[in-house]
Parts: sequence; C-alpha cells; structure tokens
Amino acid sequence: MKKILLIILLMTFLIVSGCEKKKAAVEEVIRPVKTMKVGESHLGRQWSFSGTAEDALESELSFRVSGKIISFPGDQIGRKFRAGEVIAKLDPSDYELEVHQIEAQLEQVRANYTFAKADVDRVTQLYKRKVTSKSEYDQAVADFRSKEAQLNATAKMLDIARKKIKYTTLLAPFDGWVSKVNVNIHQNVQSGQGVIVFNAGRQMKMSISLPDTLISQISEGEDVEVTFDALPGKILKGIVMEVGIGATQRASFPVKVYLNNFSKLLRSGMSGNVNFSARTEKLQIFVPASAIVGNPDGSKHVWVVENGNVVKSRKVDIGSLSSIGVMIKNGLKVGETVVTRGVHSLKEGMKVKTVGGLS
Repeated sequence: MKKILLIILLMTFLIVSGCEKKKAAVEEVIRPVKTMKVGESHLGRQWSFSGTAEDALESELSFRVSGKIISFPGDQIGRKFRAGEVIAKLDPSDYELEVHQIEAQLEQVRANYTFAKADVDRVTQLYKRKVTSKSEYDQAVADFRSKEAQLNATAKMLDIARKKIKYTTLLAPFDGWVSKVNVNIHQNVQSGQGVIVFNAGRQMKMSISLPDTLISQISEGEDVEVTFDALPGKILKGIVMEVGIGATQRASFPVKVYLNNFSKLLRSGMSGNVNFSARTEKLQIFVPASAIVGNPDGSKHVWVVENGNVVKSRKVDIGSLSSIGVMIKNGLKVGETVVTRGVHSLKEGMKVKTVGGLS
C-alpha cells in the first residue's frame, strides 16, 4: 500500500513540474514599443525677443494746401475706406476765386501774345524787304518772346491753381482704416498738418533688438515664430525683412520682422515675442523627452534597440530642452534606434516589437 501511495505522489510531482515548465514557456512576452532612429540637427534652444506690433503700412495723412475743413467722413476711429474714397474736404472757395482771376489774366496775356506774334511777322516781312531797320526787327522779336514767356508762365499758374482745388479733397491712398484722428470738422488746418493716421492692416511689423553676439546668425528672409500675449495658443509665422548693420548705444542691432495680418487678429500696440531657433556650429543629437529615463543616482539612460530587437540600457548625458526634444551630449550615435514610448516597462535584454516607430 505504501509503495502504491509513493508511486502516485511521484507521478503527481512529475505532472505538476511539466505543467509549470510549459506555463513558463508560454508566458515569455515581446513588449510593443515605439522607437526612432537617431539623427542630427542644427537646431537647439530658442532665442526669444520681445517687441510691439505696428502696422507696416501706416501713413499720417494731410492736405497739401491750407484751409477750413467743411466735410470730414474720416473723423471716426476704426472707420474703413477703400482707395480713392473721400476722407475730408476743405472749403475750396478761395482757390476757385484764384482760378477765375488767373483765367482772366491768361486771356489778357494771350491777347498780348497774339498781337506780338502778328507784329513780329509784319516786321519780319518789312525787314526782309529792307524797309525797316535791324533794331526795329530785334525789338519786335524781343517783345514777342517776352509775351510768349508770359503766356507759358500764366498757363502754368492756372494749372497750379486748378490743382490746389483738387488738393482740397483728401482721399484714401489705399484700402485701410482710421487709427487716429488729429483734427475736428470746421477747424482751420495748415498744409502738411496731420489730419488722421491711416493704417492698411494687411501687414504688421515688429521691431526687436538683438545683441552683437547673435546678430551674425540672423539673415533676411528667415522664417520665425511670433506669439502674442493677447492671442494665447496662437503661433504666427513671420519673416525677417530688415537686419541692422549698425549697433545702437546698448550694443544691440535693430531687426524688423513682418507678419501677414489677413485674418485681422493683430492690432497696433500688441506686445509679443519673436522666437528664433538657435544654431550651433556643431551638429547635435536630439531625442524626445519621453525617451529619457531617470535613475535613482540622478543619472539618465535610454533604451537602445540592438540586433534581434533586444533592448540595452545606455547611459547618456543630456543638454538643453528645445522644441524638437532633449539634446544628447554623450551616449548615442547617429543611426542607432532608441525607444520613445514604453520605456518604464522595459528590462535589460528584453525583446521588443516596434509599433508605429518614428524616423
């Protein structure tokens, strides 16, 4: 009986042992992870410089003549005008009177010119027939040229007087809107005195200052990102249009950035930041921040996928954080594959399967 019981226990042990071995073999896991192949980039941390938006096409409009404002459609801030529409008008009566006076003067001068021309023609014929003297002929020619000069001068005066009447109407030079009003209706204004400030609103500019240590790395036509406090979450694209060649008193160089404003989101006076991606002479390696694993001793490591899709821990020295990831100073080489997702569930020598890897 004891022998039978011993045999039963032995068989039970063998069966249980075999099942555990099969179970262990079945539980071997190949963990799915996301990976990327290490590359190089010139980009590093960002430079950010503050500035204030201004209308790139802004004009202070004024009359070319003096007078009293009798009509002022543009006396309201924010009012829009199309090119050629009337913004303000001066009383033209004084200039109309001047035109009438010069027109009358021109008629008299034209009559004198006609008489002098007829006289010189007559004297010329007599001189050719030797009936009159050379001095009489010269005098007739001189009188004619004098009357001709007076006629031309008076005609120009009339043209200028007529233009002055046109100048009493102030027209919008382009499509835009009124951003500032400097005068009132019925007010007497002088020639060149600012009446309104007129903005196009289609394009904005920002003036910033860069230190001498960075200005050499900025070039005209470069794309930049611009953010504004009044537009949270909005990243606008700008272009460097002007780079100063002379420094200011603070050893900084002026730079102008232009932005399209077709969406009409920007207004003059908005404060914001122009962001440049910094360059380095040496190419740098960057990986996503999610690929970095912190160790208890303060060091950092990443998981490198080697032959056979096996992960190995690799200690790395990290640098600054930028918009494209964390700079790796030491520990990685170009072309190696690192895990970017699922790093905290990996163990040394574990097999992995790439899912949606990044290049």
